[in-house]
Amino acid sequence: MGDRTFRVVELVEAIADALTERFGPAVWVEGEVASMSRSRHGHVYFNLVDRSNEAGNPVASIPVVLWASARDRVNAVLRRTGSIRIDDGVRIRIRGRVEIYAPRGQVQVQMLDIDPTYTLGLLGNDRDRVVQLLEIEGLLHRNRGLALPLAPLHLGLVTAAGSAAEADLLQTLADSGLAWRVVHVDARVQGLGAEREVAAALRTAAAAGVAAIALVRGGGARTDLATFDHELVARTIADLGVPVFTGIGHETDQSVADLVAHRAERTPTACATALVEHVRAGATRAETAWTGIAHRSTDVLDRARADSTHRARRAARATLSRAELATDRLDAVTHHLRRRAPGAVDAASARVERDAGRAEARARGHLRVHEERLSRAASSFRTQGPRALRGADRRVEGLNARIGAHDPRRALARGWSITRTRTGDVVRATIDVSAGDLVVTTVADGSFISAVLADTHSSLTPETDRDGNGS
Repeated sequence: MGDRTFRVVELVEAIADALTERFGPAVWVEGEVASMSRSRHGHVYFNLVDRSNEAGNPVASIPVVLWASARDRVNAVLRRTGSIRIDDGVRIRIRGRVEIYAPRGQVQVQMLDIDPTYTLGLLGNDRDRVVQLLEIEGLLHRNRGLALPLAPLHLGLVTAAGSAAEADLLQTLADSGLAWRVVHVDARVQGLGAEREVAAALRTAAAAGVAAIALVRGGGARTDLATFDHELVARTIADLGVPVFTGIGHETDQSVADLVAHRAERTPTACATALVEHVRAGATRAETAWTGIAHRSTDVLDRARADSTHRARRAARATLSRAELATDRLDAVTHHLRRRAPGAVDAASARVERDAGRAEARARGHLRVHEERLSRAASSFRTQGPRALRGADRRVEGLNARIGAHDPRRALARGWSITRTRTGDVVRATIDVSAGDLVVTTVADGSFISAVLADTHSSLTPETDRDGNGS
């Protein structure tokens, strides 16, 4: 057979026979749906892939075709289950014929049937794993423990833009008549990678400073809601510092997002209704509290008013009684004063007259003493004054004699002279003048100018008079 040359169609037929012989008329295959597409004739095409655990990249892939003739049978099985929709990212177990597609020479699986319990089991197992992990880490009820404001009118909305879920929620909020301010963050809520968009949208809404977040989507199959069972979405809700309300159109079981959220409702409309009721209940509580405060304040004021009135009456009665007592006392004192006043005035007048006589006598005595002192002082002054003047005259004469003895004119009269330079400085030694200097000499009867003929250090010695003055 090794020397035989096959035509292409013969080789393809041989491969088809080998595949049928190896795998039989049908085989069960499990994997993740990828690259799904539908033709206008009703055929469905996709790949079944296995991914690596580390990077999530495909390590094996095989094409699958679901012909329109078999599609109705598969959909009937899915409708009986009511919880699975074949889409990218969904893991399924299918029964099909392994064949080769002759026009392309491509091995493929012709899908004939599906096992929905396989997919549901995987989803349930993964959901249980996430719930248990969050419970162990203490994250399952963290968002529920956050304090919800009394009126969270600043609301974040995370859902697909333009979806029925968005319209239902916004319409319910608008019908409430309350002043909602909604920050809408668009996110895909199903399909491959939707969990990353939802998580990012939740964080964006929280960063906008909203008081609460509504995470909603319309109804769908169990596989459509897989995004809300994803661990990433659950952890994001748990870690947010903002209360999250969910309105996910599930049928029976709650999603993991519902379990982690602050409050879970079955539909977007129910979620909006719960928010409206919370705000109205808060307003009612506030009004009730204010009404209670008003009633309580009225009661307190009434009691205080009654107590004040009672105290005022008691104070008035006590004041009136004291005033009457004081009046009686004043009358008694007045009557007593009227009886004793004349005698008191006479006694006071007598005391004043006695005190005035004593003061006058004392004043006369003081005047006599001072007059005697003045007389003695005047007599002493007349006696000692001339003697003091004569002593003062003698002291003045002595001072005049001493001044006269030191008068320079007397020294000049005796033959002394005073020599000064032209600047007026007294010449006391030869070094005070030099040859050629003019000096002024003062004698008893006047002054004359002289010239210094020689240097003070020369040996020439001018004649001096008998008193030692130079000529």
